[in-house]
Formats: sequence, structure tokens, C-alpha cells
Amino acid sequence: MENRTPVAIIGGGYAGCAAAVTLAAKGVACTLFESAPTLGGRGRRVERDGFVLDNGQHLLLGAYASLLQIIDRVGGGRAYARRPLAITPLVPQQPDALTLQARRAPGRLGMLIGLLSARGLSWRERIANITWFRNIERAGFVRPARETVAQLLAPLPPRVAKLLWEPLNLAALNTPASQASAQVFANVLRAAFAGRGEDSDFILPTTDLSAFFPEAAARYVGAHGGSVAMESRARIVRAGAGAVTLAADDHVVSADAAIVAVGPHQLAHAFAPEALQLHPPLRAALDASELMAYEPIVTIWLGYSAALPMPGPVARLDDAPGQWVLDRPDVLLHARADAPKVAQMLAVVISASGPHMRLTHDALVHETDAQLRRLWPALAPLTWSFAISEKRATYACTPHRPRPALRFAPGIYLAGDYMNEDFPATLEAAVRSGVTAAEACAADLGA
Repeated sequence: MENRTPVAIIGGGYAGCAAAVTLAAKGVACTLFESAPTLGGRGRRVERDGFVLDNGQHLLLGAYASLLQIIDRVGGGRAYARRPLAITPLVPQQPDALTLQARRAPGRLGMLIGLLSARGLSWRERIANITWFRNIERAGFVRPARETVAQLLAPLPPRVAKLLWEPLNLAALNTPASQASAQVFANVLRAAFAGRGEDSDFILPTTDLSAFFPEAAARYVGAHGGSVAMESRARIVRAGAGAVTLAADDHVVSADAAIVAVGPHQLAHAFAPEALQLHPPLRAALDASELMAYEPIVTIWLGYSAALPMPGPVARLDDAPGQWVLDRPDVLLHARADAPKVAQMLAVVISASGPHMRLTHDALVHETDAQLRRLWPALAPLTWSFAISEKRATYACTPHRPRPALRFAPGIYLAGDYMNEDFPATLEAAVRSGVTAAEACAADLGA
């Protein structure tokens, strides 16, 4: 059996869904193929014991305009709340604690006010912080090509780098400062602190990440003449300008073009062996993508029998081993009736590689629960837990990382967070790449 679609999209993560929505808005019908039972890719829903969880936490900022715009387009504008960016320790007496509250003010003014009023820094450290930031701004947020974040932070007092910027770098780039790209981090600083006052806001989803955008995107695509095929593994068999053939389960799909929106480590699986034989440059491009390195993210979900007030929805920990803890009352609101009795659901996040990756999930739960109790002795008994370890959560955001061409082969376009050169591996980068691929595809098709 053979089917026909103007554009086939392989991968139903944020990049693939953004590409599908962009094509639909331009009047180009598409079919999106997702091999998993749930849309979202790296930002998807996971169900466990009656709780609806996310497979990992994502740092979302008000500066992520493409993500917020496309969510509004598909009617998901009420799926998140805004809170001013705050770095707040879980408890005030936490050793070496820093408290910083960004203010909503034009341009860098809000950040500068926040830096001046930060608690836990001396006045000398505050002034050095502001001087450092203004020097980056005067340079137009442009950094030397091979500079790392550690080198970018070198002029700062060590405590300032350790307490403020290194944690923010790890949260945004998921790559240690000694390896992370200074230019990408500078791009994040420019987007968050040199534009509108609200650009530095935390964006907090009020639902799981699949419902946050991908499922609304699927409804939008369906309402505009397209379709979404779930649990359908599609592979490209032949490719050429104006004619792409895919094998999807038990049928053949003919398309004018295809957008491949999977992770770089999954690219080879999007092509049948005969396609690679027909196009030797395709094999060379795939070999280049396999040079990319990756970093993990671990999220430990902890349910407690009684609730304690946190200083905010996100709080800083002491890195032993957890780095951040998030209060997730929305998980309890959406829990099934047969879910375990939990009064407070916390998510502890550990970004990038480290000794924690050698621990079992049970050991990770024990270590993070013990960490919270050390900092917060009044914590109630733990009644439920679940650890999620994404070993290839993001690519390593290093200077000069490999990045394939947008037009991967005749009639084939690539999308994914690794394709965006401005931002790290975030949902914003994924959406931007999907929009870019769809716009290029639509233009080439004359739409």
C-alpha cells in the first residue's frame, strides 16, 4: 500500500512538531511520524504509578520567544506561569548561599539591580560582577571562537563565578564551564538580560511537557489538513529533489520532501541502508554527526507525606548531589485517583556528567533525599520516588561542535536543537530549528 503526503516529518519532538505547525500555517499538508506512543521527544510525558511526570526538567526563560509564540499559535497560551528569575537557596542558612532576584526593568537594568541587591556577596564582588557583565555587553556579547565559559568567567572573583554563573551555565547549557561554549552562554545572557524586562522570567509549565506543546501541535496540524502517525517508525528509502520515498511500518509513503527531526545519535536510524548506498555524501554527513558528544540529565522525583513551604517554585541546592529542586504541585493536581498519597512532589535535578552517573536509581533517591534532609531537617517522610536518567539528554555544548547542513540531501531537511547555532540544547533551540527547516522546505516547494 502506498500513501502520498506533500511533506513527511520523522520525529515528534519539539522540533518536529514546530516544523509541522509551521507547514500547516503555510497551507502545506504534512504527515508527522513518531515511533513512540507519546509526543515530545526529550520533552515528553512519563506516567508512573498514577503520576504524570516529565522525563526531565527544562529551564525555560521569557526570552524563548519562538517557543512561546508557537505555543500561543496552537492555543496553549494558558499552559504556563511567569515568575521573575530568582536564585534562592532552599534554606537561608545554607552554606555559601547566594540570593538573587532579577527585577523587571528594561534591558540590563533589571539584572543590574538584581546584582546590586544580591545577598551573599560582598560589595566588592557585586561591583566586580556588574563590571564584568557590562564589559561583555560593550563587546556586543561576541566572544572569541574557542573561548570556554570558564575562561569567560576568569575575571570574576571565584565566589561569584561559583555561586552565580557556573550554576546558571550548567542549567542552561548542561555542559561544565571548563568545556562549555562562551559564545552560546553569552547568547543566553544577551537574550535574557539585554532585552525586555520579562525576558529573564522563569516560564513554569502548569502541565506535563507533552501537553505543553506537542499534543496541541498535533491537534493544530490535524485541523489544517495534516496528520500524525503515532508508534510509526518511518525510514527514508530513496531521496531526490521533488521525490522522497519512505517505508513506514507496512506501507510506502511518497513525499515531495522530508524533514528529519530526530536526535543526532538517531539520524542513521532514519535512513534505510539502501538510501545510504545511493547517496555516499549522506553517509559522510552521518559519520560527522556521530562525532558529537553528549551530556546527561538526571531528575529524581520525590513524594513526601506532608508539605513544607519552599522559598519559591525553584530553589538552589548545594550540589551534593542535587543542584536544583522544583516544587511541582501540578503533578499532584493531575494524578490519578489510585496514585500513592503524596502531599508534596519535588523534582531534584542533576545536570551534566559526574560521579552520580555511577549510582543506581535507588542510590540516587537515597542520596538526594538525604541531601534535602540535611538542608531541610523538617522534611516529612518520603512516601514515593522515581528517578529518570537521560544519558543523552543534550549534546555537549562546546566551542566548534559539529553541525550538519540544513539541507541534508536532495529533498531532505534537518531539524533538532543541535541545528541551532545560537542557543544550547533547549526547547527554544528545537522549536527554532523546526521553524527554520519548515520555512526552507516550504520555500523550495513554492509555498
